[in-house]
Amino acid sequence: MKRFKFFIMVLALTVGTVDAQAQKTKRQWVQSNLKTMTLREQIAQLFVIVCHPRQGEAHINKVLETIRQEQVGGIIWGTYTPTEYVHLLNKFQAQVRIPLMVSMDAEWGVSMRIDSVVRFPQQLTLGAIQDDSLIYDFGVEVARQCKELGIHINYAPVVDVNNNPRNPVINMRSFGENKYKVTEKAYAYMKGMQDEGILTTLKHFPGHGDTDRDSHDELPVILHDRYRLNDVELYPFRELIKRGATGVMVAHLLIPALSSEIASQSKEITTNLLQKELKFKGLVVTDALEMKGALHNRDTSKVALYSLMAGNDILEIPIDMKKSIDEIEKAVKSGLVSKRYIRKKCKKILEAKYDLGLHNGFTPINPTGILEKLNTEHTKSLRAKLSQKSLTLLSNNSVLPVNSSKVTYVEIGQGTAFKEQLEAFGVTDMVRVNSNDRREVLDSLSAHISGDRVIVVGCHNVPRGRFAMDYGIDSPIIDFLDRIGRTHKVVLVFFGNPYSLANLKDLECFSAVIAAYDNSDEAQIASANALFGKQGFYGKLPVTINDKYREDFGLIVLE
Repeated sequence: MKRFKFFIMVLALTVGTVDAQAQKTKRQWVQSNLKTMTLREQIAQLFVIVCHPRQGEAHINKVLETIRQEQVGGIIWGTYTPTEYVHLLNKFQAQVRIPLMVSMDAEWGVSMRIDSVVRFPQQLTLGAIQDDSLIYDFGVEVARQCKELGIHINYAPVVDVNNNPRNPVINMRSFGENKYKVTEKAYAYMKGMQDEGILTTLKHFPGHGDTDRDSHDELPVILHDRYRLNDVELYPFRELIKRGATGVMVAHLLIPALSSEIASQSKEITTNLLQKELKFKGLVVTDALEMKGALHNRDTSKVALYSLMAGNDILEIPIDMKKSIDEIEKAVKSGLVSKRYIRKKCKKILEAKYDLGLHNGFTPINPTGILEKLNTEHTKSLRAKLSQKSLTLLSNNSVLPVNSSKVTYVEIGQGTAFKEQLEAFGVTDMVRVNSNDRREVLDSLSAHISGDRVIVVGCHNVPRGRFAMDYGIDSPIIDFLDRIGRTHKVVLVFFGNPYSLANLKDLECFSAVIAAYDNSDEAQIASANALFGKQGFYGKLPVTINDKYREDFGLIVLE
Protein backbone atom coordinates (compact mmCIF):
# COMPACT_ATOMS: atom_id res chain seq x y z
CA MET A 1 0.00 0.00 0.00
CA LYS A 2 2.86 2.41 0.90
CA ARG A 3 4.56 1.53 -2.36
CA PHE A 4 1.31 2.34 -4.26
CA LYS A 5 0.91 5.72 -2.51
CA PHE A 6 4.53 6.54 -3.31
CA PHE A 7 3.89 5.69 -6.98
CA ILE A 8 0.86 8.02 -7.06
CA MET A 9 2.90 10.83 -5.51
CA VAL A 10 5.68 10.40 -8.07
CA LEU A 11 3.14 10.29 -10.90
CA ALA A 12 1.46 13.49 -9.68
CA LEU A 13 4.80 15.26 -9.39
CA THR A 14 5.78 14.10 -12.87
CA VAL A 15 2.49 15.27 -14.42
CA GLY A 16 2.82 18.60 -12.59
CA THR A 17 6.37 19.04 -13.84
CA VAL A 18 5.38 18.21 -17.44
CA ASP A 19 2.44 20.64 -17.24
CA ALA A 20 4.62 23.38 -15.77
CA GLN A 21 7.18 22.86 -18.53
CA ALA A 22 4.44 23.02 -21.18
CA GLN A 23 3.15 26.30 -19.73
CA LYS A 24 6.68 27.69 -19.67
CA THR A 25 7.20 26.75 -23.33
CA LYS A 26 3.90 28.39 -24.21
CA ARG A 27 4.82 31.61 -22.38
CA GLN A 28 8.18 31.70 -24.10
CA TRP A 29 6.62 31.33 -27.56
CA VAL A 30 4.02 34.02 -26.88
CA GLN A 31 6.53 36.46 -25.36
CA SER A 32 9.03 35.86 -28.15
CA ASN A 33 6.45 36.79 -30.77
CA LEU A 34 5.20 39.81 -28.86
CA LYS A 35 8.74 41.20 -28.59
CA THR A 36 9.28 41.06 -32.35
CA MET A 37 5.87 42.46 -33.37
CA THR A 38 5.21 46.10 -34.14
CA LEU A 39 2.16 47.80 -32.64
CA ARG A 40 0.41 47.52 -36.00
CA GLU A 41 1.13 43.79 -36.21
CA GLN A 42 -0.23 43.29 -32.71
CA ILE A 43 -3.42 45.10 -33.71
CA ALA A 44 -3.67 43.06 -36.93
CA GLN A 45 -3.68 39.83 -34.91
CA LEU A 46 -7.07 40.84 -33.51
CA PHE A 47 -8.75 40.97 -36.92
CA VAL A 48 -10.55 38.30 -38.89
CA ILE A 49 -11.09 39.24 -42.53
CA VAL A 50 -13.44 37.54 -44.96
CA CYS A 51 -12.73 35.91 -48.30
CA HIS A 52 -15.60 35.39 -50.75
CA PRO A 53 -13.79 33.39 -53.46
CA ARG A 54 -16.75 33.48 -55.84
CA GLN A 55 -16.42 37.26 -56.09
CA GLY A 56 -13.53 36.57 -58.43
CA GLU A 57 -9.79 36.88 -58.87
CA ALA A 58 -9.58 40.60 -58.07
CA HIS A 59 -11.21 40.04 -54.67
CA ILE A 60 -8.99 37.05 -53.89
CA ASN A 61 -5.87 39.03 -54.79
CA LYS A 62 -6.98 41.90 -52.56
CA VAL A 63 -7.47 39.52 -49.62
CA LEU A 64 -4.09 37.93 -50.35
CA GLU A 65 -2.38 41.32 -50.39
CA THR A 66 -4.07 42.39 -47.14
CA ILE A 67 -2.95 39.20 -45.43
CA ARG A 68 0.62 39.65 -46.64
CA GLN A 69 0.91 43.37 -45.87
CA GLU A 70 -0.88 43.49 -42.52
CA GLN A 71 -0.05 39.98 -41.21
CA VAL A 72 -3.69 39.48 -40.26
CA GLY A 73 -4.63 37.21 -37.35
CA GLY A 74 -7.47 35.24 -38.92
CA ILE A 75 -9.76 34.58 -41.84
CA ILE A 76 -13.38 33.53 -42.32
CA TRP A 77 -14.75 32.01 -45.50
CA GLY A 78 -17.58 32.57 -47.91
CA THR A 79 -18.94 29.84 -50.18
CA TYR A 80 -16.53 27.74 -52.28
CA THR A 81 -15.75 24.24 -53.51
CA PRO A 82 -13.70 21.97 -51.19
CA THR A 83 -10.70 21.48 -53.48
CA GLU A 84 -10.37 25.13 -54.48
CA TYR A 85 -10.87 26.18 -50.86
CA VAL A 86 -7.92 24.02 -49.76
CA HIS A 87 -5.67 25.39 -52.49
CA LEU A 88 -6.55 28.94 -51.51
CA LEU A 89 -6.11 28.37 -47.77
CA ASN A 90 -2.67 26.86 -48.36
CA LYS A 91 -1.78 29.95 -50.41
CA PHE A 92 -3.04 32.35 -47.75
CA GLN A 93 -1.27 30.57 -44.90
CA ALA A 94 2.02 30.82 -46.80
CA GLN A 95 1.84 34.63 -46.58
CA VAL A 96 2.02 34.93 -42.79
CA ARG A 97 4.75 34.44 -40.19
CA ILE A 98 2.23 33.39 -37.51
CA PRO A 99 -0.39 31.06 -39.01
CA LEU A 100 -3.89 32.39 -39.55
CA MET A 101 -6.58 31.24 -37.14
CA VAL A 102 -9.23 29.97 -39.55
CA SER A 103 -12.91 30.35 -38.72
CA MET A 104 -16.20 29.50 -40.37
CA ASP A 105 -19.90 29.90 -39.78
CA ALA A 106 -20.56 26.16 -39.82
CA GLU A 107 -23.70 26.03 -37.71
CA TRP A 108 -25.00 23.02 -39.62
CA GLY A 109 -21.61 21.73 -40.68
CA VAL A 110 -19.14 23.01 -43.26
CA SER A 111 -21.82 22.67 -45.96
CA MET A 112 -23.03 26.07 -44.74
CA ARG A 113 -20.07 27.47 -46.71
CA ILE A 114 -18.50 24.59 -48.65
CA ASP A 115 -20.53 23.05 -51.47
CA SER A 116 -20.78 19.35 -52.45
CA VAL A 117 -20.76 18.36 -48.75
CA VAL A 118 -23.53 16.54 -46.87
CA ARG A 119 -25.87 19.20 -45.52
CA PHE A 120 -26.77 18.57 -41.89
CA PRO A 121 -30.07 19.88 -40.47
CA GLN A 122 -30.35 23.34 -38.98
CA GLN A 123 -30.54 23.62 -35.20
CA LEU A 124 -34.35 23.86 -35.01
CA THR A 125 -34.59 20.39 -36.56
CA LEU A 126 -32.06 19.12 -34.03
CA GLY A 127 -34.21 20.75 -31.35
CA ALA A 128 -36.91 18.14 -32.09
CA ILE A 129 -34.54 15.26 -31.29
CA GLN A 130 -35.01 13.78 -27.82
CA ASP A 131 -31.67 11.98 -27.59
CA ASP A 132 -28.98 14.62 -27.03
CA SER A 133 -26.22 12.07 -27.52
CA LEU A 134 -27.01 12.28 -31.23
CA ILE A 135 -26.37 16.02 -31.12
CA TYR A 136 -23.04 15.34 -29.41
CA ASP A 137 -22.21 12.92 -32.27
CA PHE A 138 -23.18 15.67 -34.71
CA GLY A 139 -20.76 18.04 -32.95
CA VAL A 140 -17.97 15.45 -33.20
CA GLU A 141 -18.62 15.02 -36.92
CA VAL A 142 -18.74 18.76 -37.60
CA ALA A 143 -15.40 19.08 -35.78
CA ARG A 144 -13.93 16.33 -37.94
CA GLN A 145 -15.07 18.11 -41.10
CA CYS A 146 -13.58 21.37 -39.80
CA LYS A 147 -10.21 19.75 -39.13
CA GLU A 148 -10.11 18.23 -42.61
CA LEU A 149 -10.35 21.79 -43.93
CA GLY A 150 -7.90 23.42 -41.53
CA ILE A 151 -10.64 25.28 -39.61
CA HIS A 152 -9.91 26.13 -35.98
CA ILE A 153 -13.03 28.01 -34.83
CA ASN A 154 -16.65 27.26 -35.61
CA TYR A 155 -18.92 30.22 -34.94
CA ALA A 156 -21.49 27.92 -33.36
CA PRO A 157 -23.64 26.90 -31.59
CA VAL A 158 -26.45 29.44 -31.73
CA VAL A 159 -27.80 29.61 -28.17
CA ASP A 160 -30.44 32.27 -28.79
CA VAL A 161 -33.82 31.27 -27.36
CA ASN A 162 -36.14 31.78 -30.33
CA ASN A 163 -39.30 32.91 -28.56
CA ASN A 164 -40.43 35.21 -31.40
CA PRO A 165 -41.95 33.27 -34.32
CA ARG A 166 -41.38 36.26 -36.60
CA ASN A 167 -37.65 36.40 -35.95
CA PRO A 168 -36.21 36.83 -39.46
CA VAL A 169 -32.57 36.02 -38.69
CA ILE A 170 -32.40 33.37 -35.93
CA ASN A 171 -35.55 31.27 -36.30
CA MET A 172 -34.49 27.87 -37.76
CA ARG A 173 -30.92 28.50 -36.51
CA SER A 174 -32.07 28.18 -32.87
CA PHE A 175 -32.63 24.93 -30.97
CA GLY A 176 -36.06 26.24 -29.97
CA GLU A 177 -37.98 28.36 -27.49
CA ASN A 178 -37.33 26.42 -24.26
CA LYS A 179 -34.28 27.90 -22.51
CA TYR A 180 -33.44 24.66 -20.72
CA LYS A 181 -33.56 22.53 -23.86
CA VAL A 182 -31.67 25.14 -25.87
CA THR A 183 -28.96 25.00 -23.21
CA GLU A 184 -28.70 21.20 -23.08
CA LYS A 185 -28.69 20.72 -26.84
CA ALA A 186 -26.20 23.54 -27.34
CA TYR A 187 -24.01 21.94 -24.69
CA ALA A 188 -24.09 18.59 -26.50
CA TYR A 189 -23.12 20.28 -29.78
CA MET A 190 -20.47 22.47 -28.12
CA LYS A 191 -18.91 19.59 -26.20
CA GLY A 192 -18.79 17.36 -29.28
CA MET A 193 -16.76 20.00 -31.12
CA GLN A 194 -14.55 20.99 -28.20
CA ASP A 195 -13.74 17.38 -27.34
CA GLU A 196 -12.30 17.12 -30.84
CA GLY A 197 -10.17 20.24 -30.50
CA ILE A 198 -12.33 22.82 -32.29
CA LEU A 199 -12.97 26.17 -30.61
CA THR A 200 -16.67 27.04 -30.34
CA THR A 201 -18.51 30.35 -30.11
CA LEU A 202 -21.80 30.81 -28.29
CA LYS A 203 -23.90 33.36 -30.13
CA HIS A 204 -25.44 35.95 -30.25
CA PHE A 205 -24.76 37.50 -26.82
CA PRO A 206 -26.72 38.70 -24.91
CA GLY A 207 -29.53 37.02 -26.89
CA HIS A 208 -31.00 37.63 -30.37
CA GLY A 209 -34.05 35.37 -30.08
CA ASP A 210 -36.82 37.86 -29.32
CA THR A 211 -36.62 40.34 -32.16
CA ASP A 212 -38.43 40.78 -35.46
CA ARG A 213 -35.52 42.68 -37.02
CA ASP A 214 -32.37 41.38 -38.72
CA SER A 215 -29.12 42.93 -37.47
CA HIS A 216 -27.59 42.37 -40.92
CA ASP A 217 -29.97 45.05 -42.23
CA GLU A 218 -30.74 47.32 -39.27
CA LEU A 219 -30.22 47.70 -35.53
CA PRO A 220 -32.73 45.56 -33.57
CA VAL A 221 -33.96 46.91 -30.24
CA ILE A 222 -34.88 44.60 -27.35
CA LEU A 223 -36.99 46.28 -24.66
CA HIS A 224 -37.10 43.59 -21.96
CA ASP A 225 -36.13 44.53 -18.42
CA ARG A 226 -33.07 43.12 -16.66
CA TYR A 227 -35.08 40.50 -14.76
CA ARG A 228 -36.48 39.00 -17.97
CA LEU A 229 -33.08 39.14 -19.73
CA ASN A 230 -31.45 37.31 -16.82
CA ASP A 231 -34.21 34.72 -16.75
CA VAL A 232 -34.42 33.88 -20.47
CA GLU A 233 -31.92 35.41 -22.87
CA LEU A 234 -28.85 35.16 -20.64
CA TYR A 235 -29.66 31.73 -19.22
CA PRO A 236 -27.93 29.57 -21.92
CA PHE A 237 -24.85 31.81 -21.97
CA ARG A 238 -24.53 31.78 -18.18
CA GLU A 239 -24.87 27.99 -17.94
CA LEU A 240 -22.58 27.15 -20.87
CA ILE A 241 -19.88 29.54 -19.71
CA LYS A 242 -19.85 27.57 -16.46
CA ARG A 243 -19.43 24.39 -18.54
CA GLY A 244 -16.35 25.55 -20.39
CA ALA A 245 -17.39 27.40 -23.55
CA THR A 246 -14.29 28.59 -25.42
CA GLY A 247 -15.84 31.57 -27.19
CA VAL A 248 -18.77 34.00 -27.17
CA MET A 249 -19.93 36.19 -30.07
CA VAL A 250 -21.43 39.57 -29.16
CA ALA A 251 -24.37 40.76 -31.25
CA HIS A 252 -25.27 44.11 -32.76
CA LEU A 253 -28.33 44.80 -30.62
CA LEU A 254 -29.60 47.78 -28.66
CA ILE A 255 -30.84 46.72 -25.22
CA PRO A 256 -31.67 49.83 -23.16
CA ALA A 257 -31.98 47.85 -19.91
CA LEU A 258 -28.30 46.93 -20.24
CA SER A 259 -26.67 49.82 -22.07
CA SER A 260 -27.29 52.87 -24.21
CA GLU A 261 -24.68 51.56 -26.70
CA ILE A 262 -24.86 48.78 -29.30
CA ALA A 263 -24.06 45.54 -27.44
CA SER A 264 -20.92 44.76 -29.47
CA GLN A 265 -19.62 48.29 -28.79
CA SER A 266 -20.75 48.50 -25.18
CA LYS A 267 -18.28 48.10 -22.31
CA GLU A 268 -21.22 47.56 -19.94
CA ILE A 269 -22.28 44.48 -21.92
CA THR A 270 -19.04 43.11 -23.40
CA THR A 271 -16.73 43.66 -20.45
CA ASN A 272 -18.83 44.25 -17.31
CA LEU A 273 -21.64 41.78 -17.98
CA LEU A 274 -19.95 39.08 -20.03
CA GLN A 275 -16.40 39.03 -18.68
CA LYS A 276 -16.80 40.32 -15.14
CA GLU A 277 -20.30 39.33 -14.00
CA LEU A 278 -20.54 36.05 -15.95
CA LYS A 279 -16.79 35.43 -15.48
CA PHE A 280 -16.14 34.48 -19.11
CA LYS A 281 -12.41 34.07 -19.77
CA GLY A 282 -12.43 32.76 -23.33
CA LEU A 283 -12.33 34.53 -26.70
CA VAL A 284 -14.86 37.34 -27.17
CA VAL A 285 -15.76 37.78 -30.84
CA THR A 286 -17.78 40.53 -32.50
CA ASP A 287 -20.47 39.62 -34.97
CA ALA A 288 -19.46 40.83 -38.44
CA LEU A 289 -18.56 44.52 -38.29
CA GLU A 290 -19.82 45.04 -41.83
CA MET A 291 -23.41 44.43 -40.70
CA LYS A 292 -25.71 47.45 -40.66
CA GLY A 293 -26.57 46.83 -37.03
CA ALA A 294 -22.92 47.54 -36.18
CA LEU A 295 -22.72 50.60 -38.42
CA HIS A 296 -25.81 52.35 -37.04
CA ASN A 297 -24.96 56.09 -36.90
CA ARG A 298 -21.24 55.21 -36.80
CA ASP A 299 -18.11 56.18 -38.70
CA THR A 300 -17.41 52.82 -40.41
CA SER A 301 -13.64 53.17 -39.96
CA LYS A 302 -14.06 53.48 -36.16
CA VAL A 303 -16.48 50.59 -35.53
CA ALA A 304 -13.58 48.18 -34.90
CA LEU A 305 -12.02 50.68 -32.47
CA TYR A 306 -15.27 51.04 -30.52
CA SER A 307 -15.65 47.26 -30.41
CA LEU A 308 -12.11 46.80 -29.18
CA MET A 309 -12.59 49.42 -26.46
CA ALA A 310 -15.78 47.64 -25.40
CA GLY A 311 -13.73 44.53 -24.60
CA ASN A 312 -13.84 42.27 -27.66
CA ASP A 313 -10.79 40.14 -28.48
CA ILE A 314 -11.55 39.28 -32.12
CA LEU A 315 -12.79 41.94 -34.54
CA GLU A 316 -14.61 40.15 -37.32
CA ILE A 317 -15.00 41.39 -40.89
CA PRO A 318 -14.38 45.14 -40.84
CA ILE A 319 -15.47 47.02 -43.95
CA ASP A 320 -11.95 48.39 -44.44
CA MET A 321 -9.15 46.53 -42.67
CA LYS A 322 -6.43 49.14 -43.26
CA LYS A 323 -8.53 52.09 -42.07
CA SER A 324 -9.66 50.12 -39.02
CA ILE A 325 -6.06 49.44 -37.98
CA ASP A 326 -5.19 53.07 -38.70
CA GLU A 327 -7.89 54.30 -36.32
CA ILE A 328 -6.75 51.95 -33.54
CA GLU A 329 -3.13 53.08 -34.03
CA LYS A 330 -4.26 56.71 -33.76
CA ALA A 331 -6.18 55.89 -30.58
CA VAL A 332 -3.04 54.37 -29.05
CA LYS A 333 -0.89 57.33 -30.02
CA SER A 334 -3.47 59.77 -28.58
CA GLY A 335 -3.65 57.83 -25.32
CA LEU A 336 -7.29 56.76 -25.81
CA VAL A 337 -6.17 53.12 -25.87
CA SER A 338 -3.04 51.93 -24.08
CA LYS A 339 -0.27 49.84 -25.64
CA ARG A 340 -0.65 47.53 -22.66
CA TYR A 341 -4.30 46.89 -23.60
CA ILE A 342 -3.36 46.02 -27.19
CA ARG A 343 -0.56 43.75 -25.97
CA LYS A 344 -2.97 42.01 -23.58
CA LYS A 345 -5.47 41.35 -26.38
CA CYS A 346 -2.77 40.15 -28.78
CA LYS A 347 -1.35 37.88 -26.09
CA LYS A 348 -4.77 36.25 -25.72
CA ILE A 349 -4.92 35.54 -29.47
CA LEU A 350 -1.38 34.12 -29.50
CA GLU A 351 -2.16 31.89 -26.52
CA ALA A 352 -5.19 30.52 -28.38
CA LYS A 353 -3.05 29.89 -31.44
CA TYR A 354 -0.49 28.05 -29.34
CA ASP A 355 -3.20 25.86 -27.82
CA LEU A 356 -4.37 25.03 -31.36
CA GLY A 357 -0.86 23.87 -32.24
CA LEU A 358 -0.16 26.79 -34.57
CA HIS A 359 3.16 27.46 -32.83
CA ASN A 360 4.39 24.47 -34.83
CA GLY A 361 3.58 26.28 -38.07
CA PHE A 362 1.02 25.44 -40.73
CA THR A 363 1.11 22.11 -42.54
CA PRO A 364 -0.40 22.47 -46.03
CA ILE A 365 -3.60 20.47 -46.52
CA ASN A 366 -3.56 17.79 -49.20
CA PRO A 367 -6.57 18.42 -51.48
CA THR A 368 -6.48 14.88 -52.89
CA GLY A 369 -9.63 13.03 -51.95
CA ILE A 370 -10.93 15.91 -49.82
CA LEU A 371 -14.52 15.40 -50.96
CA GLU A 372 -14.42 11.74 -49.91
CA LYS A 373 -12.91 12.72 -46.55
CA LEU A 374 -15.74 15.15 -45.92
CA ASN A 375 -18.52 12.82 -47.10
CA THR A 376 -17.82 9.50 -45.40
CA GLU A 377 -20.34 6.70 -44.96
CA HIS A 378 -20.51 7.65 -41.28
CA THR A 379 -21.35 11.25 -42.27
CA LYS A 380 -24.20 10.07 -44.48
CA SER A 381 -25.49 7.60 -41.91
CA LEU A 382 -25.49 10.23 -39.15
CA ARG A 383 -27.30 12.69 -41.41
CA ALA A 384 -30.04 10.13 -42.08
CA LYS A 385 -30.35 9.29 -38.38
CA LEU A 386 -30.79 12.96 -37.43
CA SER A 387 -33.75 13.22 -39.80
CA GLN A 388 -35.22 9.94 -38.60
CA LYS A 389 -35.09 10.96 -34.94
CA SER A 390 -36.44 14.49 -35.48
CA LEU A 391 -39.56 13.44 -37.41
CA THR A 392 -42.56 14.69 -35.39
CA LEU A 393 -46.12 13.34 -35.51
CA LEU A 394 -48.64 16.00 -34.53
CA SER A 395 -51.86 14.07 -35.10
CA ASN A 396 -53.11 10.69 -36.28
CA ASN A 397 -56.82 9.90 -36.47
CA SER A 398 -56.26 6.17 -37.02
CA VAL A 399 -55.00 6.68 -40.57
CA LEU A 400 -51.34 5.72 -40.09
CA PRO A 401 -49.70 3.55 -41.23
CA VAL A 402 -51.25 3.84 -44.68
CA ASN A 403 -52.00 1.15 -47.25
CA SER A 404 -50.24 1.89 -50.54
CA SER A 405 -53.10 0.55 -52.69
CA LYS A 406 -55.45 3.18 -51.23
CA VAL A 407 -53.15 6.23 -51.41
CA THR A 408 -53.23 9.20 -53.74
CA TYR A 409 -50.12 11.34 -53.50
CA VAL A 410 -50.46 15.09 -54.04
CA GLU A 411 -47.09 16.75 -54.47
CA ILE A 412 -46.88 20.48 -53.76
CA GLY A 413 -43.50 21.86 -54.80
CA GLN A 414 -40.86 19.25 -55.53
CA GLY A 415 -39.87 16.24 -53.46
CA THR A 416 -38.17 13.72 -55.72
CA ALA A 417 -36.86 11.42 -52.98
CA PHE A 418 -40.27 11.30 -51.24
CA LYS A 419 -42.02 10.51 -54.49
CA GLU A 420 -39.54 7.77 -55.39
CA GLN A 421 -39.87 6.23 -51.95
CA LEU A 422 -43.69 6.20 -52.24
CA GLU A 423 -43.37 4.52 -55.63
CA ALA A 424 -41.12 1.89 -54.06
CA PHE A 425 -43.92 1.16 -51.57
CA GLY A 426 -46.36 0.69 -54.47
CA VAL A 427 -48.10 4.07 -54.68
CA THR A 428 -49.06 4.72 -58.30
CA ASP A 429 -51.79 7.39 -58.10
CA MET A 430 -49.91 10.71 -58.06
CA VAL A 431 -50.85 14.33 -58.75
CA ARG A 432 -48.50 17.33 -59.08
CA VAL A 433 -49.53 20.76 -57.81
CA ASN A 434 -47.51 23.92 -58.37
CA SER A 435 -47.40 26.42 -55.51
CA ASN A 436 -48.35 29.17 -57.98
CA ASP A 437 -51.34 27.32 -59.51
CA ARG A 438 -54.44 29.48 -59.87
CA ARG A 439 -57.50 28.90 -57.71
CA GLU A 440 -59.58 27.53 -60.64
CA VAL A 441 -56.98 24.83 -61.35
CA LEU A 442 -56.91 23.76 -57.69
CA ASP A 443 -60.72 23.79 -57.45
CA SER A 444 -60.92 21.48 -60.45
CA LEU A 445 -58.29 19.16 -59.01
CA SER A 446 -59.94 18.86 -55.59
CA ALA A 447 -63.28 18.00 -57.26
CA HIS A 448 -61.73 15.01 -59.03
CA ILE A 449 -59.81 13.48 -56.12
CA SER A 450 -61.50 10.22 -55.15
CA GLY A 451 -63.26 10.40 -51.78
CA ASP A 452 -62.50 6.82 -50.70
CA ARG A 453 -58.72 7.13 -50.74
CA VAL A 454 -56.16 8.45 -48.28
CA ILE A 455 -54.62 11.62 -49.67
CA VAL A 456 -50.95 12.07 -48.77
CA VAL A 457 -49.93 15.67 -49.35
CA GLY A 458 -46.19 16.39 -49.50
CA CYS A 459 -45.69 20.10 -48.91
CA HIS A 460 -42.18 20.80 -50.26
CA ASN A 461 -39.90 23.78 -50.87
CA VAL A 462 -41.25 25.85 -47.98
CA PRO A 463 -38.65 28.62 -47.55
CA ARG A 464 -36.40 27.95 -44.56
CA GLY A 465 -36.17 30.29 -41.63
CA ARG A 466 -37.79 33.36 -43.14
CA PHE A 467 -41.31 33.48 -41.75
CA ALA A 468 -42.42 36.36 -43.95
CA MET A 469 -41.61 34.38 -47.09
CA ASP A 470 -43.74 31.35 -46.20
CA TYR A 471 -47.13 30.65 -47.69
CA GLY A 472 -49.39 33.62 -46.98
CA ILE A 473 -52.83 33.17 -45.49
CA ASP A 474 -54.44 34.32 -48.75
CA SER A 475 -52.62 31.71 -50.84
CA PRO A 476 -54.79 29.48 -53.05
CA ILE A 477 -52.73 26.55 -51.76
CA ILE A 478 -53.95 27.26 -48.21
CA ASP A 479 -57.56 27.18 -49.40
CA PHE A 480 -56.93 23.99 -51.40
CA LEU A 481 -55.44 22.19 -48.39
CA ASP A 482 -58.29 23.33 -46.17
CA ARG A 483 -60.90 22.12 -48.66
CA ILE A 484 -59.50 18.63 -49.23
CA GLY A 485 -58.73 18.30 -45.51
CA ARG A 486 -62.42 18.75 -44.70
CA THR A 487 -63.67 16.36 -47.39
CA HIS A 488 -61.04 13.60 -47.46
CA LYS A 489 -58.71 11.64 -45.25
CA VAL A 490 -55.58 13.75 -45.66
CA VAL A 491 -52.10 13.10 -44.28
CA LEU A 492 -50.12 16.34 -44.46
CA VAL A 493 -46.34 15.90 -44.53
CA PHE A 494 -44.78 19.34 -44.08
CA PHE A 495 -41.18 19.66 -45.27
CA GLY A 496 -40.39 23.10 -43.91
CA ASN A 497 -40.29 25.56 -41.05
CA PRO A 498 -42.82 24.33 -38.45
CA TYR A 499 -43.82 27.94 -37.68
CA SER A 500 -45.38 28.02 -41.16
CA LEU A 501 -47.96 25.44 -40.11
CA ALA A 502 -49.63 28.27 -38.18
CA ASN A 503 -50.59 29.80 -41.55
CA LEU A 504 -52.90 26.88 -42.34
CA LYS A 505 -56.53 27.58 -41.55
CA ASP A 506 -57.19 24.53 -39.39
CA LEU A 507 -54.64 21.83 -38.64
CA GLU A 508 -57.45 19.80 -37.05
CA CYS A 509 -59.07 19.19 -40.43
CA PHE A 510 -56.28 16.80 -41.42
CA SER A 511 -56.36 13.12 -40.48
CA ALA A 512 -52.65 13.22 -39.71
CA VAL A 513 -49.92 15.88 -39.67
CA ILE A 514 -46.19 15.18 -39.84
CA ALA A 515 -43.53 17.86 -39.28
CA ALA A 516 -40.39 16.93 -41.24
CA TYR A 517 -38.64 20.33 -40.82
CA ASP A 518 -36.71 20.46 -44.10
CA ASN A 519 -36.88 19.25 -47.68
CA SER A 520 -33.68 17.21 -47.64
CA ASP A 521 -33.61 13.76 -49.22
CA GLU A 522 -33.03 12.29 -45.76
CA ALA A 523 -36.16 13.94 -44.33
CA GLN A 524 -38.19 12.81 -47.35
CA ILE A 525 -37.04 9.19 -47.09
CA ALA A 526 -37.64 9.07 -43.32
CA SER A 527 -41.13 10.52 -43.77
CA ALA A 528 -42.09 7.99 -46.45
CA ASN A 529 -40.85 5.13 -44.30
CA ALA A 530 -42.84 6.42 -41.33
CA LEU A 531 -46.02 6.67 -43.41
CA PHE A 532 -45.89 2.92 -43.99
CA GLY A 533 -44.81 2.00 -40.47
CA LYS A 534 -41.20 1.22 -41.44
CA GLN A 535 -39.85 3.69 -38.91
CA GLY A 536 -41.24 5.40 -35.84
CA PHE A 537 -41.90 9.00 -34.81
CA TYR A 538 -39.51 10.19 -32.12
CA GLY A 539 -39.48 13.99 -32.33
CA LYS A 540 -41.21 16.72 -30.33
CA LEU A 541 -41.85 20.29 -31.37
CA PRO A 542 -39.03 22.67 -30.38
CA VAL A 543 -41.37 25.65 -30.81
CA THR A 544 -45.06 26.45 -30.41
CA ILE A 545 -47.28 26.44 -33.52
CA ASN A 546 -50.62 27.23 -31.87
CA ASP A 547 -52.49 26.69 -28.59
CA LYS A 548 -52.82 22.94 -29.19
CA TYR A 549 -49.47 22.19 -30.77
CA ARG A 550 -47.12 23.73 -28.26
CA GLU A 551 -43.42 23.29 -27.64
CA ASP A 552 -42.65 19.70 -26.53
CA PHE A 553 -45.74 18.29 -28.26
CA GLY A 554 -45.29 15.15 -30.33
CA LEU A 555 -46.89 11.72 -30.53
CA ILE A 556 -44.11 9.19 -29.98
CA VAL A 557 -44.59 6.05 -32.07
CA LEU A 558 -41.92 3.38 -31.85
CA GLU A 559 -41.04 1.15 -34.80
